Amino acid sequence: MKKLNIYLFIFFIFFLFNSVSKSDEKIVFLDIEFAVNNSNIGKKILNDLDQTRNNEIQKLKIIEKELKFQEQEINNVKNIISKEELDNKINEFKKGVKEFKVKKNEIQKNFANSKNKKLEELFKKINPLIIGYMNDNSIEMIIGKNNVYLAKSNLDITKKIIELINKNFN
Repeated sequence: MKKLNIYLFIFFIFFLFNSVSKSDEKIVFLDIEFAVNNSNIGKKILNDLDQTRNNEIQKLKIIEKELKFQEQEINNVKNIISKEELDNKINEFKKGVKEFKVKKNEIQKNFANSKNKKLEELFKKINPLIIGYMNDNSIEMIIGKNNVYLAKSNLDITKKIIELINKNFN
């Protein structure tokens, strides 16, 4: 029994000191949103999207002004005109408001689709660059920065990826 305890003790000590794992795998993290927002091609795409959005907002503001003017006109003449005319003007106004809401929703949907499509095209362009960077630097895995709780700053490759994107897409 004493020999068994000695063997178990030696066995335990052996595994205690050999349990330290060493990994040759290189894992880094990347803030892809920051990379897109700060790369030249990403800035251009986002600026184009902002201009498109601002143009559509201006169109909607013009329609909204017309509807407010129409509402004010109805309020000004509601005591002067007949009930039938007032009902017609109110129905026209409601129809205009409904059309405005439909157009606004359509613009928002089209903008979201356009944004998704352009960003998807961008990712199709930059993913081969990132894969090439991984292969050149023997990187096994890239993790999104928002999924990293704590890491050394030298594992962040965001700036290197921005430089790579800017170099390849001028």
